[in-house]
Amino acid sequence: MGYAVGIDLGTTNSVVAVRRRGSVQTLPVEGRPVMPSAIAVRGGGQLLVGQSAKNLAIIEPAQTVVSAKRFIGDGKTAWEIQGQRFTPTDVSGHVLAKLKAAAEAALSARVTEAVITVPAYFNNPQRHATKLAGEAAGLRVLQLLPEPTAAAIRYGFDKQRDQTLLVYDLGGGTFDVSVLRVDGNDFTALAVDGDAHLGGDDMDMALVEHVLGCVRERIAAKARWFDYLLGRGGRDTIAPRDLALARQRLKEAAEEAKKELSQSDTAFITLSDILGTHIEEEVSLTTYNKLIRPFVDRTIEKVKEVLNAARLRPDDVDRVILVGGSTRNRLVKERLTAAVKEPWTAESVDEVVAQGAAIVASSLSAPEGEWAPITFVNVTPFALGVRAAKGDEIDFFQILIPKNSSVPRETEHEFTTWRAHQTSVDIAVFQGEHARCKENTFIGSFRLSGIPKGPAGQAGILVKFALDASDLLAVTATCNDLRADTVLDVTLVSREDDSQLLRPTADVLFLVDTSGSMSSELDGVKRSCLDFAERVAREGVECRLGLVDFDKPPSGSKYRWEIFEPMSPVDFAGAIAKLSIGRLGGCGCYIGEPSTIPVIQAFIQAFPSDDRRLKIGILISDEVGNDAKAVADIISILQGSRVCFHVLGVRGSCHEKLARETGGCFWDIHATRGKVRFEDLLAAVAHEITVLALR
Repeated sequence: MGYAVGIDLGTTNSVVAVRRRGSVQTLPVEGRPVMPSAIAVRGGGQLLVGQSAKNLAIIEPAQTVVSAKRFIGDGKTAWEIQGQRFTPTDVSGHVLAKLKAAAEAALSARVTEAVITVPAYFNNPQRHATKLAGEAAGLRVLQLLPEPTAAAIRYGFDKQRDQTLLVYDLGGGTFDVSVLRVDGNDFTALAVDGDAHLGGDDMDMALVEHVLGCVRERIAAKARWFDYLLGRGGRDTIAPRDLALARQRLKEAAEEAKKELSQSDTAFITLSDILGTHIEEEVSLTTYNKLIRPFVDRTIEKVKEVLNAARLRPDDVDRVILVGGSTRNRLVKERLTAAVKEPWTAESVDEVVAQGAAIVASSLSAPEGEWAPITFVNVTPFALGVRAAKGDEIDFFQILIPKNSSVPRETEHEFTTWRAHQTSVDIAVFQGEHARCKENTFIGSFRLSGIPKGPAGQAGILVKFALDASDLLAVTATCNDLRADTVLDVTLVSREDDSQLLRPTADVLFLVDTSGSMSSELDGVKRSCLDFAERVAREGVECRLGLVDFDKPPSGSKYRWEIFEPMSPVDFAGAIAKLSIGRLGGCGCYIGEPSTIPVIQAFIQAFPSDDRRLKIGILISDEVGNDAKAVADIISILQGSRVCFHVLGVRGSCHEKLARETGGCFWDIHATRGKVRFEDLLAAVAHEITVLALR
């Protein structure tokens, strides 16, 4: 017989529980109900997990990883120990594997399935990384369950009572607050809020800083050493191992003092020989409460916000439930009593989350017809949407699923192309609350290609969002002229691989007429090109600038040109300075004649072959040719190379058609002489390019 278990994967400690024969029990790990969420590597390469790893941290902290959950899903954190590399997902996977093995030993049966709890305020990458950790441990993850929901289920299951619960969950590294409505064994989350980087670890460090500050006042000569302990300076002559050991001993002492202050009005921190200094400090409850008050106040603000989101008053809450080891702080209970009502604390505050997950696991894994009598509905803690352009806002966060929407959930929204003949769109997905995408969490992106060419706004692009019961997102995009969908399974996205789509990039190539008729304009063109580079950079587009100048000698029929390939704006300044009237010829530049086709071909070849970068051309010329076949050939060359062509040229000529047919903009160079500065014209072009890049 196999079992499905519930696992509370905590920042500081983790717990595994099971529901069998109608009762819920915590399963021991090496004789203890909770296991430290720590790993370590001994000198011979032996991996330690749990209590043994935490014990080693006291003497070899550099070989130990603790609190990995604070970094899970960030895509950049890793630890190197004894030649081995561990990511937060790797660490969590080892912790879960140890819990799985302990559960199998206690149950004398295989454990292959689990419900794993996560902070309600975890974002999509954090949830995905947690699921990967479970799978790496050999578990089929039945569901990722918000910790407050799990606690509410453990508290309210089989109570046969309708009530409104507020769950306040303050752990070692995260804080969540949820409001749930309980109707019998039906649990519905109304609103969630929290902070994925706030917990007991922050309170420990506040106490460490306080103690070091007290000692510093007495031993001024060693003040620098205390800065090193807090990570605020170089190591000087202190060995890295000694520095890490001193930090670990201080943190351990702060944790013990914190626990003592949950029962007593005073605590002593006594440590001998911390980098040659003896520490013996008395900490009063009053002092400690003052240190942690900013953190507790932040949680109370979240409590008020979640009640507002649920449209409830404090009197509407039947019970406040405390979850997580850090709720043992007496200030937490005082502030909650004042803000809502006196909270209720479970007998085993560290175990209720895992036990609630075990109830859900038994429900999800029971054979059909033997379902446990329980239903639950969760909500998504963040708004989800895509980047879009709206009016002058080019980084607008278009919300598709609002915050506190129930999950599972599906929704869709129709968008369209921004420019003519646009054959692809980049769909960038974000999670957060800010009106601008760059202030939110980037989830992933993909390109929908193969859109048939047509006028701007003609193609309908339907974007669908689907959240599953674990609040994991999948995105589908469909064009009304395509038969196949393009799907982004966000759980498979490597966010680093999509950095090019997150930050728009473009190569901009100027095609400049340097014939004599441009003599009165060229100085303004040079200045405007440099202003253009600065403008685009300010708008957030990583832009390389290039230049092709062309002219026809009086004695010949073939054009000459010189190419400055796309480069940084700084280097571009030197290239633009070399332009002068007539230096390549002086007869004229008649774009639209057959003889100019080689110029256009050379212009296209000057773009680097990188499909991820936008290709933008800007023609500046006051002369024109109108050979119909040559114009059609030039348009075909530009379209085939996916170059958007903006033109400052002659109205009523092929210049307008070149811009229109390639999705660019046109300005009349003759009408603006003496009236509108080139700087203004190119600023407008820069804005159009920026919008295009961000779409």
